[in-house]
Amino acid sequence: MLPSVTIITLNWNQPHYTLACLHSLLSITYPNFKVIVLDNGSKDDSVTQIRAVLPELHYPVELIENGYNLGFAEGNNVGIRKALGEGADYVLLLNNDTEIAPDFIEPLVKMAQSNPNIGIIGSKIYYFDEPELIWSAGGIIEKSGDTRQLGVNQPDIPEFNQLRKVDYVSGCAMLVKRAVIEKVGMLDARFFAYYEETDWCARAAKAGFSVWYVPQSKVWHKISLKARGFTPYYVYLMSRNRLLFLRNRGMSAPRVLLSLVLVDLRTIITTSIYKRHRSARPMQKWHIKGVLDYLRGHFGEPILR
Repeated sequence: MLPSVTIITLNWNQPHYTLACLHSLLSITYPNFKVIVLDNGSKDDSVTQIRAVLPELHYPVELIENGYNLGFAEGNNVGIRKALGEGADYVLLLNNDTEIAPDFIEPLVKMAQSNPNIGIIGSKIYYFDEPELIWSAGGIIEKSGDTRQLGVNQPDIPEFNQLRKVDYVSGCAMLVKRAVIEKVGMLDARFFAYYEETDWCARAAKAGFSVWYVPQSKVWHKISLKARGFTPYYVYLMSRNRLLFLRNRGMSAPRVLLSLVLVDLRTIITTSIYKRHRSARPMQKWHIKGVLDYLRGHFGEPILR
């Protein structure tokens, strides 16, 4: 029998995305899977809409209401615990704003099964609105601790069609072996959102597992080419969580602060040279707040005011 895979997808006030994702999963060709949908305390009618379509879905699916916004990390952890408790061999984190190729699970499982030391595997992720343009082909962690996602905004050229060992893959579509979670634990809830999957991959690598990008597995992400931008939420979390990530990797406090200074200098120089980055200036307060909250040890859900 093929290994069991539990797909975990998180909803927060986005029923239109989640319903499209669930209908996309109807096309899956892998026979041994189930789905857990977690609602992260939505304030709209997400739960009602999702529950209404469950009878239409011809695969095992369960809806869990978290009750409030636990963030990406702990929100998914609820589903991961449930999946492991039910005996899943693999968990597959999948963003609710994605649609999938019918055979996207098979290459991931095949790669994972090929070697006991392979622990986390990621798909090739395209833009939904630009279906031949890559959003992610895995990522690299620089010696400085900075992260760099591969393939961003690149055409689907042969370079990105090769199996590749990477430092991390996006939590948008990542398969994780049960043995990894049993050895290194869950996603770190302190991150809330952003950097949590990178940290998970780094912890897995430290424990002796490798991380792989598998281009034969294809997913399309409904994210804009101009997504994220300079929003308070994004700037705050990226500023705070980047420093937490560096500390989790064993970087000393002085080196973490030096890295912070170098990033700030780079940002200042970039802002002064390129007028198009003027929009970043009003966000400096949220960067500072993120840094201060890191220093205070304030993690979890951001309180922006």
